[in-house]
Amino acid sequence: MSFISTTARKKMLTIAGLIWFGYIVAHMLSLLNFHFGATAFNGFYDWFNNSPVYWLVLLTLIVALSFHVFIAVLRQLNNNTALGVSKYRRHYPKAIPRFIAWSGASMLLAFIIFHVVQMQLLEGSDRHQQMLDIFSQPSMLIVYALGLMVLGAHLHHALSNALQTLGVSNKTYHLLVVLIVLLIVVGLISIPVSIVYA
Repeated sequence: MSFISTTARKKMLTIAGLIWFGYIVAHMLSLLNFHFGATAFNGFYDWFNNSPVYWLVLLTLIVALSFHVFIAVLRQLNNNTALGVSKYRRHYPKAIPRFIAWSGASMLLAFIIFHVVQMQLLEGSDRHQQMLDIFSQPSMLIVYALGLMVLGAHLHHALSNALQTLGVSNKTYHLLVVLIVLLIVVGLISIPVSIVYA
């Protein structure tokens, strides 16, 4: 993909990331049905999991995630080999060591794959009870807590970069990004917290 400019790659990376961001928001909102009881929660997921929309969403997410990861890795590899001339080389921000950033991205990818596989392996229609069973296990609480921490960090970094790529960058929008990330993380973590303290 060397024929595609660096700017174009960054925009493609942003678009693929925004597709996933849209899904995460929708997923969080649908999960909040859990707080309204088994009938509301199971009713929504019975409809969603048995509709053609489910497979369309799943296919779109797989393609977008694969593309997002591919472009991110390609950009980093190109950066690492950029002519060997420092003025053409884009160094990673010193505030976030490269190892930590890439470890976080790898952990997020592993968490997403784990979560999707786990959901595919669930049997039966009582999703509400299955959620109770999952989050009654301390090991699952730890996995999801770590997953949400990494998701929050990645969303903060990604949304800030996405706004910059799209030409929007100031302190007001940065505060908005922080608020959005907090709302998403709090919304998602409210389900296991409500189970633990039920």
